[in-house]
Amino acid sequence: MWCLTCVNCKRHLKKNIRRFRRKRPLRLLYPADLALLVPVSIAPYHKLYPLKSEDRTHVLWQDIETEMQTVLGTEAKFGEHRHVSDLGEMKGFMSKIALLNVDWTARSREINALMNSTNSKSHHHCDQLPSRLVAKISSELSLYGFSELVGSCQWDIEKMRSMSSVVKESHNREVAMYRIIAREQPIGCPTIRVFALKEFSEHNPLKAYIISEYIPNLCHIGMHQNIEMDDLRPVVDGIAAFSAMGEEMTEEERSGTVGEVYIEEAIKYLFDEHNSDGMRQKLIQVLGVMYEEKIDAAMNIFDLICGSTTILQNYSMVSKFLGHKPVLMHSDIWPSNLLFTRHSLSNRLQFKALIDFQTASLSSPGLDIACLTVTCLSTKDRRNHKTSVLNRYYEMFTKSLKNARPSPYSREQLTNSYELCFPAAVILMLPFIISFSMRASETIPEASVDKIIGLIEDLADVHRSNLLKFPEFFTMR
Repeated sequence: MWCLTCVNCKRHLKKNIRRFRRKRPLRLLYPADLALLVPVSIAPYHKLYPLKSEDRTHVLWQDIETEMQTVLGTEAKFGEHRHVSDLGEMKGFMSKIALLNVDWTARSREINALMNSTNSKSHHHCDQLPSRLVAKISSELSLYGFSELVGSCQWDIEKMRSMSSVVKESHNREVAMYRIIAREQPIGCPTIRVFALKEFSEHNPLKAYIISEYIPNLCHIGMHQNIEMDDLRPVVDGIAAFSAMGEEMTEEERSGTVGEVYIEEAIKYLFDEHNSDGMRQKLIQVLGVMYEEKIDAAMNIFDLICGSTTILQNYSMVSKFLGHKPVLMHSDIWPSNLLFTRHSLSNRLQFKALIDFQTASLSSPGLDIACLTVTCLSTKDRRNHKTSVLNRYYEMFTKSLKNARPSPYSREQLTNSYELCFPAAVILMLPFIISFSMRASETIPEASVDKIIGLIEDLADVHRSNLLKFPEFFTMR
């Protein structure tokens, strides 16, 4: 059996065990540098520590090879020069994302078949096979990186182990969404080409993955950075078309989403009563004491919403509160889930794919738009283009509805939804924006500082407006 590192597993493993023991404590569950980026079973040399099997994934090179041979109709095998690299650092918190350079090697009888029949459809020449693949493999180990990013001490080993079922459910949800996308093919919502999908099940509790195409020359955009409004318009179209696709889902498919509790559950999972104190300190560190009054105002809103069971429960009923049917939401719109390349001549960003559907939910439409404007736009663009973004989203959503379906909500309800969801989007995304800004360089870029200032100012303004416009939403029981 091959591990996702090299053919000579034993020699590589012993070398890395020595290196790992010098560098890292045991509390990381399983050394990510031993097996690549995913903790992998390397039979018969995988019993490194007294860990349960659910603490690691068990996807091997052979699993990927067999799957791709079936999908592509080939007998070619991965060659000895195959290797893997990590694509997913700080780009996902429930999965490891591997770039596989597979080095296809054809068997002699396949080469003979190609030579004898130029029209053969059952065989592929190695040059025609994808040389690079992306494997997304779910693992709760990735949550360790998340805990470090938000600075939460509550994400210890036991907490991550307890998330095992959530990780598996999230993976299966994404698999289901890719199958729905393949069926519905929403126009205007580009997604990646998926070769193979494998979910967790009673009979397959360990090996689950998504194998997809590799898109070269991607341009990484950090959450602390901004995207020009002109470059973001195709994304607005894409998330609107994705949401409209939900109207074609069956009741069984809709029940497979997170449902309407996403905002409530996300805040509960991500934050505890101590997080606002830590964020207040980071904000003062980033912005300076001159912004202390604005920081305190924002953190008071943070504490009010996160600490109120009533308000959190109301966020699970936004659609009911506004009087419309819940609609499909991506729920995790931020730059790392939007794939861009950059045009060689114009230097403009080109939207290539919407990815990562693990948290697909049913909610009110303002959620995705709020997350998009919070994480992608500068303060100036978010304020100046709010109306045009909402107009474009609503137009694309209604245009994408099939079978002459009526829109489940009005344009006014979309605005109200955006305003109610905006504070929640800031609460969910601001900790990451701050952390990415502090990690970017020794000196935080001016654009990042301006973005953070704008968010805490707008959080206070929108919350004040919501209290006047929707007082019953914040009424304590």
